[in-house]
Amino acid sequence: MNVVAVMRLLNEDDVIEANIRHHLAHFNRIIILDDGSADRTLDIIEKMIDEGLAITLIKKPCIVSSERERNTFLYNIACTDFDADWVFFIDADEFIDMRGRVEGFLNFIKTVPPEFESILLPIRNYMDTVFDKKEELVVPHRMVWRTIENIGVLKVAVRGRIPGHIQISEGNHTAYRDGVELRAFGGSNLCIAHYPRRSGWQDIYKWIIMRLKITAAGQREVEKGTGSHYVEPLRILMDDPNRILNDKGFFERTPNSHYTMDMMKYDGGDLRYTEETDYKAKCIKLVLDCSFSIARAFGQEMDENPQLRDRILA
Repeated sequence: MNVVAVMRLLNEDDVIEANIRHHLAHFNRIIILDDGSADRTLDIIEKMIDEGLAITLIKKPCIVSSERERNTFLYNIACTDFDADWVFFIDADEFIDMRGRVEGFLNFIKTVPPEFESILLPIRNYMDTVFDKKEELVVPHRMVWRTIENIGVLKVAVRGRIPGHIQISEGNHTAYRDGVELRAFGGSNLCIAHYPRRSGWQDIYKWIIMRLKITAAGQREVEKGTGSHYVEPLRILMDDPNRILNDKGFFERTPNSHYTMDMMKYDGGDLRYTEETDYKAKCIKLVLDCSFSIARAFGQEMDENPQLRDRILA
């Protein structure tokens, strides 16, 4: 059974090494599509490749959002180049929590009935808190508070080489054949441990960068609703930045009755290349890098397209 994980990522140097080491304990290979990271992400991945780990890295920087196309591209690469029997879609901040399957991950995959062409896994969100040990570099060990209830969002895994035109949705939540959703198996007690925010400063740069990419992709991408959950917090940041920047509770969260302490089982072992992150400095650097990347691309288009230049300057 050849099980391949695929992921798109951007600027995840605080979590990517732990993610790869954890999943290579269960998957045969990880295929990574980097959207243009400007931190240490690529350096870390390349050092892990030098170790001989089963990683395929594809560098395709993209200054706009094109999630569906890139997710589908990764599925096709896993099937055609690596003959995958199953393709699991994960993000750099998502870890499959194996505690629910004592017989082992690959044995679980073999039990999925053949009439199902996909698997849906629920997501549990973990939060950064004032109790986190900041010096702990393995994110699933540092962040141990999660929401009691699942958040109602699912991640998809898809059988390899199934007939028809397969597309993977934005966010890897659903898979379609010829526009019809694949029949999905939901009987697993596996789940995804999700660490979407490791710092308030990370929240801020994700809001800004993702909305910049979506806006730069044009109105068609905006109207899809891609990244719509970033709209409201970004509006607050733009209209009244002190409401967020001076909010101690935003940066130093305390768990409430909706959260429980529940450390997931991390299977990746020790880290070699991950360093402690200054999230505030990283926020400033990444926002500037993204802004100038879009500005440079726009400037190049102005230079190469006189009609566009005349229209803009007019």
